[in-house]
Amino acid sequence: ALAFLVPGPVLPLAHLGPAFVLVAGVGFGAARVALAHRTPLHERRDDVAAARPSARRITVEALVVVLALTGAYLLRARGLSAQAGLDPFLLLVPIALTLAAALVTVRCYPYPLRLFVRLAARGRGAVPFLGLTRAARARAAGGLPVLILLPALAVSVFAAVISDGITGTQRLASWQQVGAPIKVTSTIEIPAATIDRIRATPGVEQVVTAQTARVQLGYSSERAEAIAVDVAQWRRLLAGAPIGLPELPGGPSALVSPELRDRGTLDIGWQSRIKARVAGAIDAVPGFYRTGKFVVLPQDVLTRPAVNTLLIKGDVAPGELARLVPSATVESQEGALAAIQGDPLTGAVRTTLVVVTVALALYALMAVILSLVVGAADRARAVAFLRTLGLSDRQAQRLTMLEVLPMVLVTALVGFGLGLALPAALGPGVDLSAYAGDLPVGGYSPDLLTPGALAAGLALVAVLGAYAHTALDRRRDLGAALRAGDLS
Repeated sequence: ALAFLVPGPVLPLAHLGPAFVLVAGVGFGAARVALAHRTPLHERRDDVAAARPSARRITVEALVVVLALTGAYLLRARGLSAQAGLDPFLLLVPIALTLAAALVTVRCYPYPLRLFVRLAARGRGAVPFLGLTRAARARAAGGLPVLILLPALAVSVFAAVISDGITGTQRLASWQQVGAPIKVTSTIEIPAATIDRIRATPGVEQVVTAQTARVQLGYSSERAEAIAVDVAQWRRLLAGAPIGLPELPGGPSALVSPELRDRGTLDIGWQSRIKARVAGAIDAVPGFYRTGKFVVLPQDVLTRPAVNTLLIKGDVAPGELARLVPSATVESQEGALAAIQGDPLTGAVRTTLVVVTVALALYALMAVILSLVVGAADRARAVAFLRTLGLSDRQAQRLTMLEVLPMVLVTALVGFGLGLALPAALGPGVDLSAYAGDLPVGGYSPDLLTPGALAAGLALVAVLGAYAHTALDRRRDLGAALRAGDLS
Protein backbone atom coordinates (compact mmCIF):
# COMPACT_ATOMS: atom_id res chain seq x y z
CA ALA A 1 0.00 0.00 0.00
CA LEU A 2 2.84 2.39 0.78
CA ALA A 3 4.34 1.74 -2.66
CA PHE A 4 1.35 3.45 -4.34
CA LEU A 5 2.11 6.67 -2.43
CA VAL A 6 5.54 6.98 -4.09
CA PRO A 7 5.43 9.20 -7.22
CA GLY A 8 6.26 7.54 -10.52
CA PRO A 9 5.18 4.46 -12.44
CA VAL A 10 3.86 1.50 -10.50
CA LEU A 11 6.47 -1.25 -10.40
CA PRO A 12 5.55 -4.93 -10.82
CA LEU A 13 6.79 -5.51 -7.27
CA ALA A 14 3.91 -3.40 -5.95
CA HIS A 15 1.44 -5.87 -7.50
CA LEU A 16 3.40 -8.99 -6.64
CA GLY A 17 4.00 -7.99 -3.01
CA PRO A 18 0.49 -8.66 -1.63
CA ALA A 19 0.23 -11.89 -3.60
CA PHE A 20 3.58 -13.03 -2.23
CA VAL A 21 2.48 -12.28 1.35
CA LEU A 22 -0.74 -14.24 0.82
CA VAL A 23 1.01 -17.24 -0.74
CA ALA A 24 3.70 -17.25 1.96
CA GLY A 25 1.14 -17.10 4.75
CA VAL A 26 -1.00 -19.91 3.33
CA GLY A 27 2.03 -22.02 2.51
CA PHE A 28 3.55 -21.59 5.96
CA GLY A 29 0.25 -22.50 7.63
CA ALA A 30 -0.18 -25.59 5.45
CA ALA A 31 3.37 -26.71 6.08
CA ARG A 32 3.01 -26.29 9.84
CA VAL A 33 -0.21 -28.29 9.87
CA ALA A 34 1.36 -31.05 7.79
CA LEU A 35 4.39 -31.23 10.10
CA ALA A 36 2.24 -31.22 13.25
CA HIS A 37 0.01 -34.10 12.06
CA ARG A 38 2.62 -36.27 10.36
CA THR A 39 2.99 -39.89 11.45
CA PRO A 40 4.77 -39.79 14.85
CA LEU A 41 7.83 -41.83 15.62
CA HIS A 42 7.36 -44.99 17.64
CA GLU A 43 9.84 -43.74 20.22
CA ARG A 44 11.21 -40.32 21.12
CA ARG A 45 14.33 -39.95 23.24
CA ASP A 46 16.48 -36.92 23.80
CA ASP A 47 19.68 -38.94 23.44
CA VAL A 48 18.63 -40.48 20.12
CA ALA A 49 16.83 -37.74 18.21
CA ALA A 50 18.88 -34.62 17.57
CA ALA A 51 17.20 -31.41 18.66
CA ARG A 52 15.92 -29.35 15.78
CA PRO A 53 16.56 -25.62 15.84
CA SER A 54 13.61 -23.26 15.93
CA ALA A 55 12.48 -21.32 12.89
CA ARG A 56 13.46 -18.07 14.60
CA ARG A 57 17.03 -19.28 15.13
CA ILE A 58 17.33 -20.49 11.54
CA THR A 59 16.06 -17.13 10.31
CA VAL A 60 18.62 -15.22 12.39
CA GLU A 61 21.47 -17.43 11.20
CA ALA A 62 20.39 -17.10 7.57
CA LEU A 63 20.26 -13.32 8.03
CA VAL A 64 23.85 -13.34 9.34
CA VAL A 65 25.02 -15.32 6.29
CA VAL A 66 23.22 -13.00 3.87
CA LEU A 67 24.58 -9.87 5.55
CA ALA A 68 28.11 -11.29 5.52
CA LEU A 69 27.99 -12.09 1.79
CA THR A 70 26.42 -8.72 1.01
CA GLY A 71 29.07 -6.92 3.04
CA ALA A 72 31.87 -8.80 1.27
CA TYR A 73 30.45 -7.78 -2.11
CA LEU A 74 30.11 -4.15 -1.06
CA LEU A 75 33.62 -4.13 0.36
CA ARG A 76 35.06 -5.38 -2.92
CA ALA A 77 32.97 -2.93 -4.93
CA ARG A 78 33.40 0.20 -2.77
CA GLY A 79 36.39 -0.44 -0.56
CA LEU A 80 37.21 1.51 2.57
CA SER A 81 38.12 4.76 0.86
CA ALA A 82 38.32 7.84 3.02
CA GLN A 83 36.43 9.87 0.40
CA ALA A 84 33.30 7.75 0.76
CA GLY A 85 33.63 7.79 4.53
CA LEU A 86 34.15 4.89 6.88
CA ASP A 87 31.19 2.53 6.94
CA PRO A 88 30.90 0.66 10.28
CA PHE A 89 29.05 -2.14 8.52
CA LEU A 90 31.94 -2.73 6.11
CA LEU A 91 34.44 -2.65 8.96
CA LEU A 92 32.63 -5.63 10.51
CA VAL A 93 32.59 -7.70 7.31
CA PRO A 94 35.56 -9.97 8.25
CA ILE A 95 33.93 -10.77 11.61
CA ALA A 96 30.58 -11.38 9.90
CA LEU A 97 32.17 -13.75 7.37
CA THR A 98 33.87 -15.80 10.05
CA LEU A 99 30.69 -15.94 12.14
CA ALA A 100 28.65 -16.95 9.07
CA ALA A 101 31.13 -19.71 8.23
CA ALA A 102 30.99 -20.94 11.83
CA LEU A 103 27.18 -21.05 11.79
CA VAL A 104 27.12 -22.93 8.49
CA THR A 105 29.69 -25.39 9.82
CA VAL A 106 27.67 -26.00 12.98
CA ARG A 107 24.60 -26.76 10.88
CA CYS A 108 26.25 -28.84 8.17
CA TYR A 109 29.09 -30.80 9.72
CA PRO A 110 26.83 -33.61 11.13
CA TYR A 111 25.63 -34.53 7.62
CA PRO A 112 28.93 -35.84 6.21
CA LEU A 113 29.50 -37.62 9.50
CA ARG A 114 26.28 -39.55 9.00
CA LEU A 115 27.75 -41.01 5.82
CA PHE A 116 30.70 -42.31 7.83
CA VAL A 117 28.26 -43.63 10.42
CA ARG A 118 26.57 -45.73 7.73
CA LEU A 119 29.94 -47.06 6.64
CA ALA A 120 30.92 -47.81 10.24
CA ALA A 121 27.61 -49.61 10.80
CA ARG A 122 28.66 -52.18 8.21
CA GLY A 123 31.84 -52.99 10.11
CA ARG A 124 32.23 -55.45 12.93
CA GLY A 125 33.61 -53.00 15.51
CA ALA A 126 31.17 -51.10 17.68
CA VAL A 127 33.54 -48.30 18.77
CA PRO A 128 33.72 -46.48 15.39
CA PHE A 129 29.95 -46.58 15.04
CA LEU A 130 29.31 -45.34 18.56
CA GLY A 131 31.97 -42.60 18.42
CA LEU A 132 30.88 -41.20 15.05
CA THR A 133 27.22 -41.46 16.03
CA ARG A 134 27.79 -39.42 19.18
CA ALA A 135 29.79 -36.87 17.15
CA ALA A 136 26.99 -36.55 14.60
CA ARG A 137 24.34 -36.18 17.31
CA ALA A 138 26.17 -33.57 19.34
CA ARG A 139 23.89 -31.25 21.24
CA ALA A 140 23.64 -27.53 20.62
CA ALA A 141 26.29 -26.86 23.29
CA GLY A 142 28.72 -28.90 21.20
CA GLY A 143 28.71 -26.13 18.63
CA LEU A 144 30.23 -23.65 21.07
CA PRO A 145 33.82 -24.77 20.37
CA VAL A 146 33.13 -24.36 16.65
CA LEU A 147 32.05 -20.75 17.18
CA ILE A 148 35.39 -20.14 18.93
CA LEU A 149 37.74 -22.39 16.98
CA LEU A 150 36.72 -21.44 13.46
CA PRO A 151 36.92 -17.63 13.79
CA ALA A 152 40.17 -17.91 15.74
CA LEU A 153 41.76 -20.12 13.11
CA ALA A 154 40.40 -18.10 10.20
CA VAL A 155 41.60 -14.76 11.53
CA SER A 156 44.94 -16.26 12.58
CA VAL A 157 45.60 -17.71 9.12
CA PHE A 158 44.31 -14.50 7.54
CA ALA A 159 46.77 -12.44 9.60
CA ALA A 160 49.62 -14.78 8.67
CA VAL A 161 48.78 -14.59 4.96
CA ILE A 162 48.45 -10.79 5.06
CA SER A 163 51.79 -10.54 6.87
CA ASP A 164 53.47 -12.72 4.22
CA GLY A 165 51.82 -10.67 1.48
CA ILE A 166 53.07 -7.40 2.95
CA THR A 167 56.58 -8.82 3.34
CA GLY A 168 56.67 -10.03 -0.27
CA THR A 169 55.31 -6.74 -1.58
CA GLN A 170 57.88 -4.80 0.44
CA ARG A 171 60.65 -6.83 -1.17
CA LEU A 172 59.14 -6.24 -4.61
CA ALA A 173 58.87 -2.50 -3.93
CA SER A 174 62.53 -2.31 -2.90
CA TRP A 175 63.60 -3.99 -6.15
CA GLN A 176 61.41 -1.68 -8.20
CA GLN A 177 62.83 1.37 -6.45
CA VAL A 178 66.46 0.44 -7.13
CA GLY A 179 66.27 -1.84 -10.19
CA ALA A 180 69.40 -3.81 -9.18
CA PRO A 181 71.16 -5.04 -6.06
CA ILE A 182 73.16 -1.80 -6.13
CA LYS A 183 72.68 1.25 -8.36
CA VAL A 184 75.24 4.02 -8.79
CA THR A 185 73.87 7.20 -10.39
CA SER A 186 76.17 10.10 -11.24
CA THR A 187 75.38 13.62 -12.40
CA ILE A 188 78.37 13.50 -14.73
CA GLU A 189 80.02 10.87 -16.87
CA ILE A 190 81.76 8.10 -14.94
CA PRO A 191 85.32 7.59 -16.30
CA ALA A 192 86.21 4.20 -17.77
CA ALA A 193 89.12 3.86 -15.31
CA THR A 194 86.71 4.23 -12.40
CA ILE A 195 84.44 1.56 -13.87
CA ASP A 196 87.44 -0.78 -14.17
CA ARG A 197 88.34 -0.17 -10.51
CA ILE A 198 84.76 -0.97 -9.51
CA ARG A 199 84.87 -4.21 -11.50
CA ALA A 200 88.10 -5.14 -9.69
CA THR A 201 86.67 -4.36 -6.24
CA PRO A 202 86.45 -7.51 -4.06
CA GLY A 203 82.87 -8.78 -3.88
CA VAL A 204 81.69 -7.27 -7.17
CA GLU A 205 80.32 -10.00 -9.45
CA GLN A 206 78.76 -8.08 -12.34
CA VAL A 207 78.65 -4.47 -13.53
CA VAL A 208 76.19 -3.24 -16.17
CA THR A 209 76.79 0.23 -17.59
CA ALA A 210 73.97 2.53 -18.70
CA GLN A 211 73.32 6.08 -19.77
CA THR A 212 70.21 8.07 -18.97
CA ALA A 213 69.02 11.34 -20.45
CA ARG A 214 65.98 13.34 -21.49
CA VAL A 215 65.66 13.07 -25.27
CA GLN A 216 63.65 14.65 -28.07
CA LEU A 217 60.96 12.72 -29.92
CA GLY A 218 60.76 13.68 -33.58
CA TYR A 219 61.45 17.30 -34.41
CA SER A 220 58.86 18.81 -32.07
CA SER A 221 59.07 19.86 -28.45
CA GLU A 222 57.95 16.45 -27.27
CA ARG A 223 60.35 14.94 -24.73
CA ALA A 224 60.79 11.54 -23.12
CA GLU A 225 63.07 9.92 -20.56
CA ALA A 226 65.51 7.44 -22.09
CA ILE A 227 67.99 4.85 -20.90
CA ALA A 228 70.56 3.10 -23.09
CA VAL A 229 71.64 -0.21 -21.59
CA ASP A 230 72.52 -3.77 -22.54
CA VAL A 231 69.17 -5.35 -21.69
CA ALA A 232 70.50 -8.92 -21.95
CA GLN A 233 73.15 -8.22 -19.28
CA TRP A 234 70.62 -6.44 -17.11
CA ARG A 235 68.30 -9.45 -17.32
CA ARG A 236 71.15 -11.74 -16.19
CA LEU A 237 71.89 -9.37 -13.31
CA LEU A 238 68.22 -9.62 -12.20
CA ALA A 239 68.20 -13.44 -12.22
CA GLY A 240 66.29 -14.61 -9.14
CA ALA A 241 64.81 -11.17 -8.41
CA PRO A 242 61.02 -10.60 -8.28
CA ILE A 243 61.31 -8.12 -11.17
CA GLY A 244 62.45 -8.50 -14.76
CA LEU A 245 62.54 -7.00 -18.23
CA PRO A 246 61.34 -8.41 -21.54
CA GLU A 247 63.89 -9.29 -24.17
CA LEU A 248 64.96 -6.52 -26.53
CA PRO A 249 65.67 -7.66 -30.11
CA GLY A 250 68.94 -6.67 -31.70
CA GLY A 251 69.34 -3.67 -33.93
CA PRO A 252 67.76 -0.26 -33.52
CA SER A 253 64.72 -1.35 -31.47
CA ALA A 254 63.21 0.03 -28.29
CA LEU A 255 60.95 -0.79 -25.37
CA VAL A 256 58.57 2.07 -24.72
CA SER A 257 55.97 3.22 -22.22
CA PRO A 258 52.29 2.46 -22.92
CA GLU A 259 51.81 6.02 -24.21
CA LEU A 260 54.26 5.38 -27.08
CA ARG A 261 53.32 1.82 -28.01
CA ASP A 262 51.42 2.85 -31.16
CA ARG A 263 54.19 4.96 -32.67
CA GLY A 264 55.63 2.14 -34.80
CA THR A 265 59.00 3.83 -35.33
CA LEU A 266 60.51 6.51 -33.11
CA ASP A 267 62.77 9.30 -34.33
CA ILE A 268 64.90 10.12 -31.29
CA GLY A 269 67.25 13.03 -30.95
CA TRP A 270 70.09 11.86 -28.66
CA GLN A 271 73.70 12.71 -29.58
CA SER A 272 72.49 12.06 -33.14
CA ARG A 273 69.22 11.18 -34.85
CA ILE A 274 68.22 7.59 -33.98
CA LYS A 275 65.40 5.70 -35.68
CA ALA A 276 64.27 2.85 -33.44
CA ARG A 277 61.51 0.35 -34.07
CA VAL A 278 59.04 -0.15 -31.18
CA ALA A 279 59.59 -3.77 -30.07
CA GLY A 280 57.22 -3.77 -27.13
CA ALA A 281 55.66 -1.79 -24.31
CA ILE A 282 56.44 -2.00 -20.59
CA ASP A 283 54.61 -0.40 -17.70
CA ALA A 284 57.77 0.68 -15.86
CA VAL A 285 61.55 0.49 -15.93
CA PRO A 286 62.65 -0.85 -12.52
CA GLY A 287 64.72 1.69 -10.67
CA PHE A 288 64.14 4.48 -13.17
CA TYR A 289 60.70 5.28 -14.62
CA ARG A 290 57.16 4.40 -13.55
CA THR A 291 55.00 7.02 -15.24
CA GLY A 292 55.14 9.33 -18.22
CA LYS A 293 56.93 8.74 -21.51
CA PHE A 294 60.12 6.68 -21.45
CA VAL A 295 62.24 4.64 -23.86
CA VAL A 296 64.71 1.78 -23.35
CA LEU A 297 67.34 1.52 -26.10
CA PRO A 298 70.33 -0.75 -26.73
CA GLN A 299 73.56 0.89 -25.66
CA ASP A 300 75.23 0.30 -29.01
CA VAL A 301 72.87 2.66 -30.86
CA LEU A 302 74.64 5.64 -29.31
CA THR A 303 77.54 7.22 -31.13
CA ARG A 304 79.65 7.46 -27.96
CA PRO A 305 78.05 6.15 -24.77
CA ALA A 306 78.62 8.47 -21.83
CA VAL A 307 78.06 6.17 -18.86
CA ASN A 308 76.42 7.88 -15.89
CA THR A 309 74.71 4.87 -14.25
CA LEU A 310 76.09 1.55 -13.00
CA LEU A 311 74.03 -1.50 -12.07
CA ILE A 312 76.07 -3.73 -9.78
CA LYS A 313 75.60 -7.22 -8.41
CA GLY A 314 77.73 -8.53 -5.57
CA ASP A 315 78.60 -8.33 -1.91
CA VAL A 316 80.19 -4.91 -1.65
CA ALA A 317 79.61 -2.07 0.78
CA PRO A 318 77.76 0.94 -0.73
CA GLY A 319 80.16 3.20 1.13
CA GLU A 320 83.10 1.76 -0.78
CA LEU A 321 81.38 2.50 -4.10
CA ALA A 322 80.54 6.02 -2.94
CA ARG A 323 84.23 6.54 -2.18
CA LEU A 324 85.22 5.42 -5.68
CA VAL A 325 82.61 7.67 -7.36
CA PRO A 326 82.33 10.84 -5.23
CA SER A 327 79.89 12.50 -7.63
CA ALA A 328 77.44 9.59 -7.54
CA THR A 329 74.48 8.55 -5.43
CA VAL A 330 74.61 4.92 -4.31
CA GLU A 331 71.38 3.01 -3.64
CA SER A 332 70.99 -0.62 -2.64
CA GLN A 333 68.03 -2.95 -2.66
CA GLU A 334 68.72 -4.02 0.91
CA GLY A 335 68.84 -0.39 2.02
CA ALA A 336 65.55 0.40 0.31
CA LEU A 337 63.95 -2.66 1.93
CA ALA A 338 65.26 -1.64 5.35
CA ALA A 339 63.83 1.86 4.87
CA ILE A 340 60.41 0.46 3.99
CA GLN A 341 60.37 -2.00 6.87
CA GLY A 342 61.82 0.53 9.28
CA ASP A 343 58.85 2.84 9.02
CA PRO A 344 57.28 3.02 12.52
CA LEU A 345 53.70 2.52 11.30
CA THR A 346 54.70 -0.43 9.10
CA GLY A 347 56.55 -2.04 11.97
CA ALA A 348 53.56 -1.59 14.26
CA VAL A 349 51.24 -3.22 11.73
CA ARG A 350 53.52 -6.22 11.21
CA THR A 351 53.95 -6.65 14.97
CA THR A 352 50.19 -6.49 15.42
CA LEU A 353 49.65 -9.17 12.79
CA VAL A 354 52.17 -11.47 14.48
CA VAL A 355 50.58 -10.91 17.91
CA VAL A 356 47.12 -11.57 16.47
CA THR A 357 48.34 -14.79 14.84
CA VAL A 358 49.84 -16.11 18.09
CA ALA A 359 46.96 -14.97 20.31
CA LEU A 360 44.25 -16.46 18.13
CA ALA A 361 46.22 -19.67 17.74
CA LEU A 362 46.12 -19.95 21.55
CA TYR A 363 42.37 -19.27 21.45
CA ALA A 364 42.03 -22.10 18.93
CA LEU A 365 43.86 -24.45 21.29
CA MET A 366 41.58 -23.36 24.12
CA ALA A 367 38.59 -24.15 21.90
CA VAL A 368 39.87 -27.69 21.42
CA ILE A 369 40.17 -28.08 25.18
CA LEU A 370 36.68 -26.61 25.55
CA SER A 371 35.35 -29.22 23.13
CA LEU A 372 36.54 -31.85 25.61
CA VAL A 373 35.06 -30.07 28.60
CA VAL A 374 31.65 -29.44 26.99
CA GLY A 375 29.65 -32.60 27.45
CA ALA A 376 32.32 -34.24 29.59
CA ALA A 377 29.77 -35.39 32.16
CA ASP A 378 27.49 -36.87 29.50
CA ARG A 379 30.46 -38.55 27.84
CA ALA A 380 31.66 -40.00 31.14
CA ARG A 381 28.19 -41.35 31.86
CA ALA A 382 28.01 -43.00 28.42
CA VAL A 383 31.48 -44.53 28.84
CA ALA A 384 30.48 -45.79 32.29
CA PHE A 385 27.47 -47.55 30.78
CA LEU A 386 29.66 -49.11 28.12
CA ARG A 387 32.22 -50.23 30.69
CA THR A 388 29.54 -52.35 32.29
CA LEU A 389 29.22 -54.05 28.88
CA GLY A 390 32.95 -54.77 28.67
CA LEU A 391 34.42 -51.61 27.10
CA SER A 392 38.20 -51.58 27.60
CA ASP A 393 40.38 -48.56 28.37
CA ARG A 394 41.85 -48.52 24.85
CA GLN A 395 38.38 -48.67 23.33
CA ALA A 396 37.25 -45.83 25.61
CA GLN A 397 40.15 -43.70 24.34
CA ARG A 398 39.25 -44.45 20.72
CA LEU A 399 35.61 -43.66 21.45
CA THR A 400 36.50 -40.27 22.93
CA MET A 401 38.79 -39.40 20.01
CA LEU A 402 36.21 -40.41 17.43
CA GLU A 403 33.66 -38.21 19.20
CA VAL A 404 35.91 -35.12 19.46
CA LEU A 405 38.24 -35.27 16.45
CA PRO A 406 35.58 -34.95 13.68
CA MET A 407 34.43 -31.60 15.00
CA VAL A 408 38.03 -30.40 15.40
CA LEU A 409 39.14 -31.58 11.96
CA VAL A 410 36.11 -30.27 10.09
CA THR A 411 36.26 -26.93 11.86
CA ALA A 412 40.02 -26.70 11.29
CA LEU A 413 39.63 -27.36 7.56
CA VAL A 414 36.88 -24.77 7.23
CA GLY A 415 38.85 -22.26 9.31
CA PHE A 416 42.01 -22.75 7.23
CA GLY A 417 40.07 -22.47 3.99
CA LEU A 418 38.31 -19.32 5.14
CA GLY A 419 41.58 -17.81 6.36
CA LEU A 420 43.23 -18.48 2.99
CA ALA A 421 40.20 -17.12 1.11
CA LEU A 422 39.71 -13.94 3.13
CA PRO A 423 42.68 -12.07 1.58
CA ALA A 424 41.40 -12.80 -1.92
CA ALA A 425 37.83 -11.91 -0.92
CA LEU A 426 38.64 -8.72 0.99
CA GLY A 427 41.98 -7.75 -0.54
CA PRO A 428 40.61 -5.52 -3.32
CA GLY A 429 38.64 -3.54 -0.75
CA VAL A 430 41.51 -3.00 1.70
CA ASP A 431 44.41 -0.73 0.73
CA LEU A 432 47.66 -1.88 2.36
CA SER A 433 50.00 -0.06 -0.02
CA ALA A 434 51.06 2.41 2.69
CA TYR A 435 52.83 -0.45 4.47
CA ALA A 436 54.43 -1.96 1.35
CA GLY A 437 56.31 0.83 -0.39
CA ASP A 438 53.23 2.32 -2.08
CA LEU A 439 52.61 -0.89 -4.03
CA PRO A 440 49.22 -2.61 -3.86
CA VAL A 441 49.36 -5.81 -1.82
CA GLY A 442 47.84 -8.59 -3.87
CA GLY A 443 48.48 -11.93 -5.49
CA TYR A 444 48.82 -13.62 -2.13
CA SER A 445 50.83 -16.82 -2.26
CA PRO A 446 50.17 -18.24 1.20
CA ASP A 447 52.90 -20.11 3.01
CA LEU A 448 51.32 -23.33 4.26
CA LEU A 449 53.87 -23.67 7.08
CA THR A 450 51.78 -21.69 9.57
CA PRO A 451 48.46 -23.45 8.77
CA GLY A 452 50.25 -26.80 8.85
CA ALA A 453 51.77 -26.05 12.24
CA LEU A 454 48.38 -24.96 13.59
CA ALA A 455 46.71 -28.10 12.23
CA ALA A 456 49.35 -30.35 13.76
CA GLY A 457 49.09 -28.53 17.08
CA LEU A 458 45.31 -28.77 17.17
CA ALA A 459 45.32 -32.47 16.28
CA LEU A 460 47.98 -33.16 18.90
CA VAL A 461 46.07 -31.26 21.60
CA ALA A 462 42.86 -33.08 20.68
CA VAL A 463 44.55 -36.51 20.88
CA LEU A 464 46.32 -35.71 24.15
CA GLY A 465 43.12 -34.28 25.56
CA ALA A 466 41.21 -37.41 24.64
CA TYR A 467 43.79 -39.59 26.37
CA ALA A 468 43.86 -37.35 29.43
CA HIS A 469 40.07 -37.24 29.58
CA THR A 470 39.87 -41.03 29.41
CA ALA A 471 42.59 -41.40 32.04
CA LEU A 472 40.68 -39.15 34.45
CA ASP A 473 37.44 -41.02 33.84
CA ARG A 474 39.22 -44.29 34.53
CA ARG A 475 39.77 -43.21 38.14
CA ARG A 476 36.11 -42.50 38.68
CA ASP A 477 34.01 -45.13 40.39
CA LEU A 478 31.19 -46.46 38.25
CA GLY A 479 28.88 -45.81 41.14
CA ALA A 480 29.63 -42.09 40.87
CA ALA A 481 28.40 -42.02 37.30
CA LEU A 482 25.63 -44.61 37.46
CA ARG A 483 22.77 -44.90 39.81
CA ALA A 484 20.57 -47.85 40.51
CA GLY A 485 17.72 -46.38 38.51
CA ASP A 486 19.92 -45.91 35.42
CA LEU A 487 20.38 -49.66 34.99
CA SER A 488 16.72 -50.59 35.26
